[in-house]
Amino acid sequence: MATAEFNWREDILTKLQERNRFQTNCFQDLIAQHNKIFDNANALKYENLQLSIQNENLRSQGDRVGGGDSRLHDKIQGLEQKLLTQQEELTELHRRKGENSQQIIDLNAKLQEKEKLLVTKDISLAENAAKITSLQAEIALFTRNNNELKVLNEALRDEHQALHLAYTALEDKIRKAQDENRQLLDRLMKYKTKDADKMNEENENFLNEGTKHFPSVRSTFGLFRKRFAKMQKEIEEACKDTRGVSPEDLQEGFGPASQSTIPTKVGVKFDAHDGEVNAVKWSPVDRLVATGGADRKVKLWEISKGTCESKGILVGSNAGVMAVDFDSSGTLILGASNDYASRVWTVADQRLRVSRIFTAEQRGRSLSRSLRTNTGVVTTS
Repeated sequence: MATAEFNWREDILTKLQERNRFQTNCFQDLIAQHNKIFDNANALKYENLQLSIQNENLRSQGDRVGGGDSRLHDKIQGLEQKLLTQQEELTELHRRKGENSQQIIDLNAKLQEKEKLLVTKDISLAENAAKITSLQAEIALFTRNNNELKVLNEALRDEHQALHLAYTALEDKIRKAQDENRQLLDRLMKYKTKDADKMNEENENFLNEGTKHFPSVRSTFGLFRKRFAKMQKEIEEACKDTRGVSPEDLQEGFGPASQSTIPTKVGVKFDAHDGEVNAVKWSPVDRLVATGGADRKVKLWEISKGTCESKGILVGSNAGVMAVDFDSSGTLILGASNDYASRVWTVADQRLRVSRIFTAEQRGRSLSRSLRTNTGVVTTS
């Protein structure tokens, strides 16, 4: 910084010296001519004074002579003529001196204006030099930052490529896992179908053997089927009949105890899951609603004053949740999913407590038990 300041000061000094030499060369002839004219004017003034003295002496001598010589008179006239000529020259010199003085004044005014302009330019030059220095420092800083950003950008690009490769590998793994899962599900469904067919065959054999040994069983099953068909027909007709039931038509032991009404206004509407909503259940103690959906999640919602607020998400299911239910105290929640499993969570800390998967053998036993106690029909989902 000190070297730069010294350089511009030396540069200004050099320019001032060149300007002085230039200005001196321009006015040197004028000043020399002015001095020469001034010296000539002094010399002529002195000569004029001498001639005036001589003229007075000659005039005084002519008066004493009383008419003197004609030669002396001619000499006096010549001197007077010479005096007039010198006076004219002196007047011209004075005029030229005034013009030169005015020109010097004008040139001095222009010189002062140029000096002021030069000072302004020097100040502007110093300010620009300081600004250039600061801009150079900023350029250096920006260049360094740019280099750092380039290095960081290269690192991020390499990391992005690595992540992209890892993501591609994970996608391949997920695709393979999905294919394997699909194959396993297909095999599981085949095994399930075979088990159901086998159980149906066993039940048919059981019924056939029962009717052979116990003829009254056939009539019992026939009567049960007739009652079941009649009850189903009555339920269908009751569903088709949308007329209200008056209190006079109600009798003890018959019909509904109260008339149900269909809601006509939506209280709260919200998107509970990413896919289908398969189950909804109110908590028995709080204004809490549990929903199960195809996105393999059980979500808790608090409904109050027309607003809905999420209270938690229960995860752990490997397939879509098809049913949810609370216990009587409202502290536990049960969820059943399509992966043949039932899971129990606690509502307070939303942690999975129990996860039970029912195998094909357990499902077959439960179906067989239900067949022996109820009917001889087996259905598969």
